[in-house]
Amino acid sequence: MRTIRGKITAMTVAAILVCVAALGSISIFSIKSVGDRSSAREMELLCENTRRSIDEYLNSIRQSVDMVSLYAGENISAAVLRESGASGLSGLGDGTDNRDWNSSRQQKLDVYLSAHLERVEDLFRSVASHTNGVEVYYYRISQDISRQAQGFLYSGIDGGFQRVELTDLSAFDPDDVSRVGWYYLPLREGKAIWLDPYFNENLGIRMISYVSPVYVDGTFVGVIGMDINYATLIAQIDNIRLFDTGYVCLASQDGTVEYHPSLLSGTNVAELSEAMAEVNAAVSTSDRSENPIRYTDQGIEKQLCFDTLSNGLKLLVVAPVREINHAWLQMSKRIFFASVVILAVFVAAEALMAKHVTEPIHRLAAASRELAAGDYDLKLKYSGSDEVGALTDSFRQLAEHLRIYISDLNSRIYQDAMTGVKNKGAYELAAAKLDDSIRAAANSGGKAPVFAVVMLDCNDLKTINDIHGHDKGDLYLQTACGLICDVFPHSPVFRVGGDEFTVLLQGDTVAASETLFQEFDRRAAETNAGADQPWERISIAKGCAVYDPEKDSDAEAVLARADEAMYENKRLLKAGRECR
Repeated sequence: MRTIRGKITAMTVAAILVCVAALGSISIFSIKSVGDRSSAREMELLCENTRRSIDEYLNSIRQSVDMVSLYAGENISAAVLRESGASGLSGLGDGTDNRDWNSSRQQKLDVYLSAHLERVEDLFRSVASHTNGVEVYYYRISQDISRQAQGFLYSGIDGGFQRVELTDLSAFDPDDVSRVGWYYLPLREGKAIWLDPYFNENLGIRMISYVSPVYVDGTFVGVIGMDINYATLIAQIDNIRLFDTGYVCLASQDGTVEYHPSLLSGTNVAELSEAMAEVNAAVSTSDRSENPIRYTDQGIEKQLCFDTLSNGLKLLVVAPVREINHAWLQMSKRIFFASVVILAVFVAAEALMAKHVTEPIHRLAAASRELAAGDYDLKLKYSGSDEVGALTDSFRQLAEHLRIYISDLNSRIYQDAMTGVKNKGAYELAAAKLDDSIRAAANSGGKAPVFAVVMLDCNDLKTINDIHGHDKGDLYLQTACGLICDVFPHSPVFRVGGDEFTVLLQGDTVAASETLFQEFDRRAAETNAGADQPWERISIAKGCAVYDPEKDSDAEAVLARADEAMYENKRLLKAGRECR
């Protein structure tokens, strides 16, 4: 007959075995799930943060060139060009003399252009000196406007810029990208563009260039651009490491390697293996990875995330799966061994240790059930230094990581899935904060907040959906949203309806609203000029209302006035169409 002690021991051992098995299974399953999600999130965040860092740098170059290009276009007289006979010239440099050269008029034009270049050069020098990583900056007047090689080219030498002799465009084939692509490619595109990384034969270094053509009343005046040393860009990712041997690399849209720790630049990854060809196909057909991509390369299973830089290059983050799984496997082993130790201690100590050990085990079991049920706010007070304490600490950290991760997911509910901008719920939160500021100012007699609401409505969406399908309607909305974000880069953009967007202007941008509207119309006209399909064109009715404490009781009142202004603009747009 078994003794009471034996029964208690047997029951204790059985209970311990059940608890340890359940706890271990749940722990391993939870840790593996969380480990997979955490590693994927870590790679996605690294990819996203690196892309943002590089884009911030690239955008500083783009903004500098765009500012100088805009100044150059506004600083040259269309009347002078017409008087000189330069109006309407293509500037393609095909060897055909498209104008009736007159020495007197040409001399006057050359004098005028020299003064124009001096003004632009002064601005460009200041801009370049405050833009990090600039290797070369230049402004080259069209060879169809002036027989002389007019312009300037400065190259960075020993921390400063030295003027360099201008390239003789006539000496090179227009298709010679490494030497004169900076001039002919933006001219052919008719817009500012990023050039793919290339080796500059003139300066002997690998570069990335952002170049913008300058037009005045349809006349091509010249090209303005900046070149950055490719090494400056690579320096931002060269030392990034993920896990033990993970790395970051760059590739072009067609899968050509631009930077890789072990592959040579110019290698086409699609030609390396069938698996790499499949990876290249997935990367080249999307702007960014929705989920990590797993593949096997040379017998090693790897995981990849990617995103697209603002200059079109693909940023890829790669890590071996064995290194990704290493953390949770090690944690599972520690949990397993801890469970074995706990079991041995309980069996040896019998009833003496039963109460001391079973209580924290029961708490951990309850915590694991709460964790599995989705309750991540666990209250684990046990602070012993034994194996149960180590297990408790692991669970506490696991719950905290899960809580942070779920909190991050919740923050995404305020993002519009199709366009990537903030949604109506986010706008309502922003409006509520403005209302709080309005009430606080009214109660304290302080300064009222300065803000304006811009209301935009995309015209013709229903027509595009009905005739061309909703997929083309989505493309139309994404194109329109992209333009809105580009024109209002420092203000939050919200999609508040199917075809309606709202922008909140605050601070200095309120006073610049009229200029921003003009820039919007200009950019929309440029987009429409190069559009071939209805969904590629942009037609947006817009209205703006500035908060007036005498008129508006809250942000909703400002939105209502902006909505009225928008509908008035829509009416005028419609009337204009009917007149035509």
